[in-house]
Amino acid sequence: MIGVYYILVILVLALAGPFLLLSKKARAGLGHKLGFVPATLKTKSKKNKRLWFHAVSVGEFNALLPVLESYHQLHPDHELFVSTTTATGQQLAKAKAGTYASIFHFPLDFPWATSNFLNAIKPDLVSIVETEIWPGFMNQCRQRNIPVVLINGRLSPRSFKSYMRWRWFFGKVINRFAAVAVQSEQEAARFRLLAGDELKISVCGNIKFDGIKKLSAPNIGLQKEEQVLVAGSTHEGEEQALLAAIKETKVRLILAPRHPERFERVAHLIEQNGFRPRRFSQNQILETESDVYLLDVIGQLNRFYSLGTIAFVGGTLAPIGGHNLTEPYAYELPVICGPHIHKTKDVAQALLADKALFMVQNKDELKKLVADLAGNQTKRSAAGQAGWRWLKASQGACNRTLAVLERTLQEDKTSCCL
Repeated sequence: MIGVYYILVILVLALAGPFLLLSKKARAGLGHKLGFVPATLKTKSKKNKRLWFHAVSVGEFNALLPVLESYHQLHPDHELFVSTTTATGQQLAKAKAGTYASIFHFPLDFPWATSNFLNAIKPDLVSIVETEIWPGFMNQCRQRNIPVVLINGRLSPRSFKSYMRWRWFFGKVINRFAAVAVQSEQEAARFRLLAGDELKISVCGNIKFDGIKKLSAPNIGLQKEEQVLVAGSTHEGEEQALLAAIKETKVRLILAPRHPERFERVAHLIEQNGFRPRRFSQNQILETESDVYLLDVIGQLNRFYSLGTIAFVGGTLAPIGGHNLTEPYAYELPVICGPHIHKTKDVAQALLADKALFMVQNKDELKKLVADLAGNQTKRSAAGQAGWRWLKASQGACNRTLAVLERTLQEDKTSCCL
């Protein structure tokens, strides 16, 4: 079966080859992805334990970071390796963990590519964040008796339906995990339906919540009495809706696009709507009433929520599926989202039930709600405080996940990978 899988993967590569070569975004780390191991990994000496953590992009790395930092503090003599798939994830990983971990791009799921990295690193344990399931890589780890743990595991209802269609294949692959640490009981139920009751599964909560904490506010020229709408992880179409929402109010706007390649596009969009962009990358501050602040950098969003009166989380008006809804609650902000929340449905439903989250269906509803919240401090405070209480009650996943990793490391490799 794995042979058939590899043939399909190679066929996909043949079809996607031109895209990989022509797309700047796809070319990022292409050498690593094709199995060329960087010299910095080859020269590493084997000492104590070696752990390889994989986080696809920015969201997954932010979830991983509390575990990574805590593990390094507990075991400073262990060697840590962190791989990402995207360039933005790579950039953030180097900035946040580059001083104590080796950072590289995750190889494509070809036998020669994954084998080269496993032979170079020789990990005692591999830990994968959220829902990265690579059958070839899992098979390579099994052949080497390397336990693989899924942490912060999740299967959205939409992804679950897709996996269930191929249950006969993916159920077996998931059963090769030595342990699965999931975010919620709902996630645990989905994994059991997919892989069976024999799967070693622990409900640990969402690690992202543990990494959320108050940070000092940056100075961007805001006056104390000004109200601010902080829009995080925005996508095409959402910036236009947000700019329209503040045109008839005195609410300031901070825009943080999800993808760096859109920074210039959003700056032009701000100008086209009659505002003046003020950019983080150019050390600019707000000076006139027509200024809109553009957070054109990765990894600073949580800090900028500290300036907010209201928060909007992107990927929800645009049909993306939603990003991290919970960061603004560290500052007790009311949060607005659109209807597209399938990637974060369980969290969104819990927050809606607690009246901490406001959902709008379109740009017109967004405009009305921003104006309503700007003029209603009681409504803002009630939602923000409800979200903060929910966040505090949901924390603690980091320690529970660390316990799963420690327990797996102590178990016999052969028995945990059968």
